[in-house]
Amino acid sequence: MKGLLKVLLVEDSDLSANITLNMLEKSIHYNYVEYKFELGHVHTLSEAIKILSKKYFDIVLLDLNLPDSIGLETLDSLCHQFPDIPIIVLSSIDDFKLSYDTIKCGAQDYLVKGKYDMNSLIRSIYYAIERFNMLAALKQLALLDDLTGLFNRRAFINLAEHQIKVAKRKSINIFFVFCDLDNLKIINDNYGHPEGDLVLKQFADVLKKSFRESDILARYGGDEFIVLAVDVDEQDQDLIKERLHKNLNERSRELNKPYCISVSLGTALYKPDSTKSLYDIIEEVDTYMYVEKKKKQNIYEI
Repeated sequence: MKGLLKVLLVEDSDLSANITLNMLEKSIHYNYVEYKFELGHVHTLSEAIKILSKKYFDIVLLDLNLPDSIGLETLDSLCHQFPDIPIIVLSSIDDFKLSYDTIKCGAQDYLVKGKYDMNSLIRSIYYAIERFNMLAALKQLALLDDLTGLFNRRAFINLAEHQIKVAKRKSINIFFVFCDLDNLKIINDNYGHPEGDLVLKQFADVLKKSFRESDILARYGGDEFIVLAVDVDEQDQDLIKERLHKNLNERSRELNKPYCISVSLGTALYKPDSTKSLYDIIEEVDTYMYVEKKKKQNIYEI
């Protein structure tokens, strides 16, 4: 059974659009083609932005010259707003410099209208998606913390900024949790840094157990971690914190070390009508965490 690829064609010429759409529709009758194509077609950049904001597509086929946008600005606008979607440029201009510039701008391929057939179009789509996914995987490796496997600070900032925009569009809350492990320096000083690294890895594992796959977990730096949990109601905030503390206490008992692992938390619920920036929120939860930490005395018995 063939898989499904969702393709959005952004093309103002109905004649050119029909030629491309007919190629994709015809291709499903060939055994060597692994996918069926679900096709969408819009005529302008603004229409493309609107539909991409609401629906998922695997790839975009883009004409650069549209009624509301001309040239590389068209590509740059889509790449900037939808960096997670591969784009193939379809152009009537057979020009090496333009094709090279589109690749530098973020396109996966450049096809000249009238010079590609069904086979070359299908091949370009397959290659573009695979190449894009491979690049995405490499970028993700650069955004992961080596020790814990969680996202690093840079990744969190980028992902959180995007998630805030999504939350505003969908009118859902975001729950931020800032975590600081208690007295990690004492563990490092008394038992060595390998033991401290073990604590960091164990806590990262507890975070994974305590939150959903859709939530963003990151090591913010040193012994600090931060979580962005999506679609959280006000009444669920305490439950989430209790679950995290419960899971951490259980893990600490299981490890049976001469010290216990505990954490101080700072939390905040970000509502879709909020005007705070991401950095305002991080500063807020960091402050709440510090207040909680100051209340604690003699957490570890070493």
